[in-house]
Amino acid sequence: MVSWTRNIALAAAAPVALMAVAAPASASTIDYDVSDATDSGCSHGLWTNSVGSGCDRRYSFQDGTKFTQDTDAGTATFTGTAVNGSGKVAKLDLSFSGFQDALNSNQGYKAGGGAYNPSTMDFYSSAAGTITIGGKKFTINPRDPLAGNTTVQIGPGANDKTGDFGGSAWLNILNPNGWSLPHWDINFDLAHTPGTPVPAPGGAALFGLALIGLWAGRRRRSIAAA
Repeated sequence: MVSWTRNIALAAAAPVALMAVAAPASASTIDYDVSDATDSGCSHGLWTNSVGSGCDRRYSFQDGTKFTQDTDAGTATFTGTAVNGSGKVAKLDLSFSGFQDALNSNQGYKAGGGAYNPSTMDFYSSAAGTITIGGKKFTINPRDPLAGNTTVQIGPGANDKTGDFGGSAWLNILNPNGWSLPHWDINFDLAHTPGTPVPAPGGAALFGLALIGLWAGRRRRSIAAA
């Protein structure tokens, strides 16, 4: 009788143990590795418009460049380096704020990649920070950080060059003397950093296409908690 009772108890506990093992980790801070967008010209993630010429205006993101979201605070950071064809290094130290689940009527969507989909995309209405190239510090314009009434767009299809899972932004830039420059672009693909927690709903652990499901799952929870 004791053995039979013990077996029932173990059987009842087994699903609970399996659920504990199978349930993916979650976190308010989510890290992504950043890689380039590629168009018909030079491979690049950062385009500096009037600073430089030809492919020297196009900088490729290097290993270690990161995009990090804080889903509780509604902010994100973009940090790392990019290099152009002449070997010149750009150091990016950017932050984004003003989280939105969807664009408002006054905001534009950069539609060179995937179609606008507020159910799977995130947006940030403000940006700040610096991009340092060759010892010269270029600053995002604090009075008007994003060009053309756009936002920083993130998610499946949000890379304006490729339509991949990634993001893009048009940044209004001040030169080291504080003068306005034509806007700079960042376009990038994102991949969840291996070994770090993901904002996954129960059971979704596959990479690749599952990233879209994970992204949507996090958004559903954030909306429900609002």
